[in-house]
Amino acid sequence: MSESLSATRSPLKPVEFLVLAVLFEEPRHGYGIVQQIEERTGGRVQLRPGDVYRVIYRLEERGLLRNADRRVADSEDGRRTYYAITDDGRELARDEAEMLTDVSSALVTGTHEKGSGA
Repeated sequence: MSESLSATRSPLKPVEFLVLAVLFEEPRHGYGIVQQIEERTGGRVQLRPGDVYRVIYRLEERGLLRNADRRVADSEDGRRTYYAITDDGRELARDEAEMLTDVSSALVTGTHEKGSGA
């Protein structure tokens, strides 16, 4: 694990996780991120562009996203900035997904440690 990633080990907020998840396959612009999150969550999560840009900037500051050097097709708006997930972002998103899978699996199967006092 890189030294910069160790500084970002705090758990991701749900919206941060969703942004990283939609960037896992390819770079996207802000509005594309909003659309993908809405699509992948079946409309349960709807973000305003201003909200997603605050998340993007926070993830950039943590070194989990970067500005993508992507050529824009002639039919697209040349003003759009595309964002890509970094290697540290991929690693942290995978770790977070594994943790969430473990937690949700326990909820779905009804298995958890007894006697935890909670």
